[in-house]
Amino acid sequence: ASVEVGLIDFEKEEEEGVSKLIDSLAKRYGPSSLDSSDSENPPLESDVLRSKEALRQIALLFSLLGEYQPVDYITQILAADDNAKIDKIIMMDGGCGYPPPAYTTPDVKFPEPPTSGTAFGGSIANGKAIMKENGRLLKVELTQGGRGYLNAPSVEISSPPDGDGGATKGETIQATAQAYLGKKKLKGSVGRIEILDPGLGYNSLNNITITVSPPEGEGGVAATAKAIIEYEIIGIDVVDSGSGYAAEQAINIVIDPPPGVASGSGSRARSAFAIAYPKGKSTSYESFIGSGSNTLSASLSNVDTTQWVTGPTSSQLLALLPSGFGLQYDNELDRYVLSRGSSSNNWEDILGGSLEGQKFKPINPIFGFRGRSPIEKEKTLDVSKVARFVASGAICSSIAHFSLTPLDVVKTKSQTKPDVYNLGIVGNFKKVLEEEGASTFLDGWEPTFAGFFIAGGFAFFATEYFRRYYGSLIMSAMMAQKSGISEVSAMTTVSSLEIPLIVASAATSAFFCCFLLAPFDAVRIRTVSQPDYADNIFGVLSRMVEEEGLLSLFSTVPVWFVKEIPFNVMKFLVFDTSTDYLYEAFPAAREDILLSLLVSLVGGTLGGIAATIVSNPADVVLSELKKSKTDMSPFEAADLIKERGGIAAFATGMPLRMIFYSLLVSLQFFLYDTIRIGLGVGNDDMKLYLDVLNVALNEKVKQ
Repeated sequence: ASVEVGLIDFEKEEEEGVSKLIDSLAKRYGPSSLDSSDSENPPLESDVLRSKEALRQIALLFSLLGEYQPVDYITQILAADDNAKIDKIIMMDGGCGYPPPAYTTPDVKFPEPPTSGTAFGGSIANGKAIMKENGRLLKVELTQGGRGYLNAPSVEISSPPDGDGGATKGETIQATAQAYLGKKKLKGSVGRIEILDPGLGYNSLNNITITVSPPEGEGGVAATAKAIIEYEIIGIDVVDSGSGYAAEQAINIVIDPPPGVASGSGSRARSAFAIAYPKGKSTSYESFIGSGSNTLSASLSNVDTTQWVTGPTSSQLLALLPSGFGLQYDNELDRYVLSRGSSSNNWEDILGGSLEGQKFKPINPIFGFRGRSPIEKEKTLDVSKVARFVASGAICSSIAHFSLTPLDVVKTKSQTKPDVYNLGIVGNFKKVLEEEGASTFLDGWEPTFAGFFIAGGFAFFATEYFRRYYGSLIMSAMMAQKSGISEVSAMTTVSSLEIPLIVASAATSAFFCCFLLAPFDAVRIRTVSQPDYADNIFGVLSRMVEEEGLLSLFSTVPVWFVKEIPFNVMKFLVFDTSTDYLYEAFPAAREDILLSLLVSLVGGTLGGIAATIVSNPADVVLSELKKSKTDMSPFEAADLIKERGGIAAFATGMPLRMIFYSLLVSLQFFLYDTIRIGLGVGNDDMKLYLDVLNVALNEKVKQ
C-alpha cells in the first residue's frame, strides 16, 4: 500500500518513475545517508545497522510490485546488504562431448556481482571445471592413415571391460565406427573415422583397441587409430568465492561448450550448465536489527505509535517486515516475490543459509495476515465508530430480512401447518397467493424488520468487538507466558487465528442476540400462523403478554441458542473457508472487483446453506412452540414433532430455508460491506498505515 501511494507522483513515468522512487528512498534511508567523511567520528554501529535494515525493507516493499518491478535495483540493494559469496554449486547438466583435460579445459565464467562498480564494491568469483569420464567414446583419432586402400576399410573397436573397473558400472555397450577414405593428396589413405555408436562402459584404465582392416592389395599399409574417451563436467571447483552477490538470487554459471575438436560427436555434444547459490552473513530473511547486545530490538512495541498518522520515522520503516520474511527470485515471473519458509509460521524462525535445498512459499502481499499485518494497525473503537458499526449492521440485517419476508412467510406456514402446506416450494407459494392474497407474503414484516434492526446492529458490532477482545487476550497471554517474545510475533499468531477468532466472536455475539430476537420472532410466528390473532403487531404483542405473560416471549431462548449459535458459527466458518479456498484456486479474483464479488457471493451462498442444515431442527421447534398458545417445553415440542413425522420432520422447510438463507447471507455480507464503506468504517478505513515514503516524496517535491 505504501509503495502504491508513493508511486502516485511517478505514475506517468512508469518504469523509470519506479526506479527514481526506489533510488530516492535508498539515498534517504540507506548507508549513503550517513556522514562517513569524519574519520574521528564515524557513524555508530547501531546507525549502520539501521541503514542496512532500511535498504532491506525498501527491497521487500518494492518486491510487492508486479509490473515495473525494479529487479536490477532490488538485486543491487540485496547484494549490498548480503555481501554474499559463492557457497554451493549444483550441476544441472554435466553436458557431453567434452574432450579429456589434456586437450583443453572449458572455461567457467561467473557473472559480475550486482555491487560491482558501485560504492559497495564486490569481486567476481571464479572457478575451474571438474571433469570425469562418462564411459562413452568421444571420437576415434587417426595416428596413421595407411596407404593402398581402394575401398573404405572396416573398423572394429574392442568391447568395454567387464567388472568394476569401468567409469560407468552396470550396462556395457560396444562402440562402433566407420572409416572414410581421403581425397586428393590423401587418396588411398583413410581420411577420417567417425563414431556411429559411442558405446558405454569404457575407461582410460583399460586399453581400448581400434582395429582397422588392411588394404586388399599387396604393398599396402593398414591405418592405425586411437580412441578418445568422452568427458563430462561433474562439478565446479571454486577458486575464489567472490563477494557482493545477492543471497536471494541463484546465479547461472556459463560453461564453455565442447570445442571444435569434438565435432566427431555430432549432435550429441551439449554444453554443461550449473547454478551457484551465494551465501552471506545476512540475507533478506534476516533483520539487521536483532536482540544482541550491540543491536536494537525490532518490535512494534518500540515504535512511537503517535507517529503512525503524522509521518514516518526510521523506526517505523524498520518495523515493517521482521526476520523470517525475505525475497526469492522467481525465474518464471522474472522478478522477486516475497516469501517465507514453508516449514514455519513464525516470523522469528529465521531462514538462514543459502537458497539451495530450502522450500519457499510465496505470500500474498495484499490479502491475509502474512502480508499486511506488519505495516498496518487497527484503529481503536470510539463512540462514533461504534455508532457507525451498529448502524451498518442494523441497516443491512433489517433490509435483507425484510426483502426476503415472502420466503419466510411460506417457510413458517409449511412448518406450522405441514399437513396443509405440503405442496413443495412452488406449490405452497401458489396456495398462499390463491387462498390468502399477495398481501399475506408481507405478514410479520414489522417484527421481522424491528427485531433484526436491533439484533443486527448489536450482532455485527459485537462480532467486531469480541474479535478484537479475544485477540488482545491471546496477545497478552502469549507475551506474559513467553518472556522476550516480540509484539510482532504475538500479532502474527493472532492474525493466523483469524477464522477461529471470528467463529468465537460470532458465537458470543449470537448468544446475546438470542435474547433480543426471541420476543420479536415470537410475535412474527404468531402473526403468520394466526392471521386473525390481532389487528397489528402491537395487538399481537399485548395479547400474548396478557394471556401468556411477559416471560413467554423469552421462553424459546434456549431453542434460539441451539439455532442461532450453530447458525452463526457455521455461516462465518464456511464463508471464510470457502472464500479462502476460492482465492487460492483463482488468485486473479483478489485483483478484480467483479471476481471478488463473485467469490463473496459463492461463499455467502455456501455459508447460508451450511448454516441452514445445522439450524433447521431448532427452527422447526421454534415454529411449533410459537404458532399458538402452549405450555410445552422445547423438549416436549421436539418429542411432538418426532411423533408426528419422525426424524424427517425436523427437516421441514429446509429446501426453502436453504434458498432463503443462501440469499440472506450473501445479501447481508454484500450490504454490510457496502454500508460500512459508505459510513467510513470499511476494512481500510479501520487501519492505520505506516507512511514510510512520505519523507522521500517531500524530498522529490523540494528538488
